[in-house]
Amino acid sequence: MTSTAYRKFLYMNTTDVAQSSIFRYSKRDRINSWNGCAWFLTLLLWGLILSGCSSTYETTKTARSPTEQLLLTQSLERGLIDAILPIPPGQSVAVETVGLTGDQAFVTALIEKWLSREGLNLPKDGKESLIARVTLDAFGTLQDITFFGIPQISGGLLPIAVPELAFYKAQRQRGLARFSIDFIEKKTGRLIRSTPLYEGDAFYHQFTMLFAINYRDTDLLPPPP
Repeated sequence: MTSTAYRKFLYMNTTDVAQSSIFRYSKRDRINSWNGCAWFLTLLLWGLILSGCSSTYETTKTARSPTEQLLLTQSLERGLIDAILPIPPGQSVAVETVGLTGDQAFVTALIEKWLSREGLNLPKDGKESLIARVTLDAFGTLQDITFFGIPQISGGLLPIAVPELAFYKAQRQRGLARFSIDFIEKKTGRLIRSTPLYEGDAFYHQFTMLFAINYRDTDLLPPPP
């Protein structure tokens, strides 16, 4: 091999090696760059998730939330819409309520308001001639929840809480009031008249889709804020 051919051979081999090294280092740089981007996006995602952990929402500090109170109140009021007074107006009555819940005083007040509007007298001196005994067959709320997503995670392996992530969540609440009224002669305890069973209900539904899309459906008037 002549010197000229030998130099040409060395030049070609050197060029191939250089190009191979450049390609190899370029490919490695791209891989490192993608790894860096992946780590950055992962940290950013966790930052967004954990930022919501500092915000909490409490529905109520009372025995019942405002929405539940509205459901019960309007259920009872709607049950009275079609109610018919079975005795003539002008008589004096006192209202007693019996039921399995602790809501008798509230129900008594609403029934007294309705009887007063229907033309009955409600003396407070104990001189009433009739007792209107309200029997609560049902007075409460029903609730069911449908959930698809990641439930709230607290404690365990992570020293922090991860909030609930809902792809789809439906919370359905329904208030129900079912009752009847017996009119009893106070002196003798004799049953004078009875009403049929009356029933009223109201609903309030909340929906969450794709983590942040919220909407509601209700027949409460006016709807709660």
